[in-house]
Amino acid sequence: MGSPELKYQTGPHAIRDYSSGSKVTKQNIKEKEIVIQAGQPINITCSGDRNIFWKVPTSLEHNKRLRIAPAVCDGDLKTNCHRELIVNQSNISDTGLYICKSSSSTEKRSRIITSVYIFITEKNSPFVEMNNALPSAVEVIDGKPFVIPCRTTSPNITVTLRKAFSSELIIPDGRNITWDNKRGFIIKKLTQHHDLLKCVVLSDDAKEIDVFYLITKTSTALYSMNLNVSSSIKLLSGSFLSINCMVTTELNGRAELRWDYPGKKYGQLASILKTKMDRSNSTYHRFISTLVIPKVRKIDEGDYQCTATNGHNRVFALTTVHIQKKPSIKAQPRKQGTLEAVAGQRSLKIAVKVKAFPSPEVRWFKDDLLPVDKCARYIVNGYSLIIKDVREEDAGIYTLSLHIKNSNITENVSMRLIVKVKPQIYEKALPYHESHLYPLGSRQSLTCTAYGVPPPTITWMWQPCPHNHAKARCSFRSDGSRISLPVVFGKNVNQTGNRIQNIIQRTQMIEGKNKTVGILILNSSRMSGVYACAATNDVGTERREIPYYVTDVPNGLQISLNKEPSEGEDFILSCTANKYLYTDISWTLIRTAKNRTTHHSISKHRDAITNQYSTTLTALIRNTTHADSGIYSCKAKNIHTGEIVQERREIVIKGENTGQKKPKTLSLKRRKSSVTRERVVSH
Repeated sequence: MGSPELKYQTGPHAIRDYSSGSKVTKQNIKEKEIVIQAGQPINITCSGDRNIFWKVPTSLEHNKRLRIAPAVCDGDLKTNCHRELIVNQSNISDTGLYICKSSSSTEKRSRIITSVYIFITEKNSPFVEMNNALPSAVEVIDGKPFVIPCRTTSPNITVTLRKAFSSELIIPDGRNITWDNKRGFIIKKLTQHHDLLKCVVLSDDAKEIDVFYLITKTSTALYSMNLNVSSSIKLLSGSFLSINCMVTTELNGRAELRWDYPGKKYGQLASILKTKMDRSNSTYHRFISTLVIPKVRKIDEGDYQCTATNGHNRVFALTTVHIQKKPSIKAQPRKQGTLEAVAGQRSLKIAVKVKAFPSPEVRWFKDDLLPVDKCARYIVNGYSLIIKDVREEDAGIYTLSLHIKNSNITENVSMRLIVKVKPQIYEKALPYHESHLYPLGSRQSLTCTAYGVPPPTITWMWQPCPHNHAKARCSFRSDGSRISLPVVFGKNVNQTGNRIQNIIQRTQMIEGKNKTVGILILNSSRMSGVYACAATNDVGTERREIPYYVTDVPNGLQISLNKEPSEGEDFILSCTANKYLYTDISWTLIRTAKNRTTHHSISKHRDAITNQYSTTLTALIRNTTHADSGIYSCKAKNIHTGEIVQERREIVIKGENTGQKKPKTLSLKRRKSSVTRERVVSH
């Protein structure tokens, strides 16, 4: 085909160039502008292929004054066609660009063949759009370029831009503000605050003709875009689905909300409630759109996206919907096998891995009976149970019971918990009553009773006291670290211990608990020292030390008199004490005369003699007289407790004329604070 062309046909009046008045005679004109008088018809023919069509100004799109004839083609190939456009009784609103386009099935977009801009002029009507009653609104979006659309009906009209109610001009500078008679004033950026502007033209009689424009600033900012659901949700088939989409704008912003969802492509349209604008806040507006599907199906599974648009800005929020046909529960302990904890442990978490839909009701039971929520130390956290301050009584079988409401689906998961307990030796908790004195050569048994989980084993150890007679004290570290010689059945340890007759260990029910009883039987007591029993299990070890002092002195302290003294004779008093139990031995004479009591020290510990088992302090009284009569007291201090123990003997010196012995009294007094015990023996 030949070059495309536009043919302009005149009506009753010739079409003239507005500026020169010459007739339009060219038949092949592209991107041409022409001027006609209002009321004249427009008749334009476009030549091209058979797919040519017309695009006209908006005012004519549905106007009866417009007629576009079908394409007329020459020959069978239909490559040389023309199509005529006719506008009757043109008016100034028809001013605009008339475009001839061609479209093809092989091309995605139509292409412009040619176009012409037609000015339609009328006296005292310089502007295409007049707004004598109310100003037109011009939206300014966040500093983006905008247009004051006071385009003219002729290319040669001079237009000025001013502030309303002011003579101040806004002058085009060719950069920020430019003038285009086909569009109006193009402003890249509004540098000052203007609410109302006007375009002004002077008429032939020097009167102003103006149009007003209200500048409305619009923010395109979008904030806090979110959905009222999580990023992934799961529903049963047939369930109700409702998703709220919310976005926030500034007070001068407006948001459009649009939904995309799986059912759209299948023609299954969801109910989308009209977007609501919440104006309750004085600093922002919130826009809300709600998507509703009364009963979801498998085809509704997929991504649900809400897109918010405000001007050039666009944000979106997304959630994925999973559809499950029927409810289900799968559950198993996170830790397989028996669970273990230690009494005194700060906390224990019993966790179950659960895959269930919908979310089931959760209940925990102990030993299939007691709901755990009855105990303040038990805290339910989802599918986990946390036990605070673990105790022995927390041992048992714990069951997590899961049930889906409105169904018959129930799943139970049970786990056994063992609470281990560090060994505790019963005798250590008893009040201190033992003297730890064992008669020389006697057969003895020592006992340790222990409890723990698992049951402990009991071992025995021994440490002899030093053999040095001068060092009476038999002491060891408080942690028992030096008591390390094992006790072996049938032997003594390196010939320094007491021969072991038997070592027994048995389990015995005591106070409702199975306790381990360890018994050490000694054949003959010969050596002093310290025995220790150790109760050991997986958790730890508990030790008990048993001082073992072999004594050749009954009760550990004893006094004796070599003879009943007479006046003028000598006599000897002896005080013997177990050397590992007592120290600071002293003799004192207590006399009372004329209601006055006196104490006379007659012998001190430094004069004592120590042998293998005991220490003896003697007092020698020479050439006795009646003045030597009185109470003789031997005092000793318990090395381990600090208790003062004394034994007393009253001695009366006999004169030559005494015919009968007076009874002598032996009294034993033990003092610790205010506690006193006394035993009287008559001779």
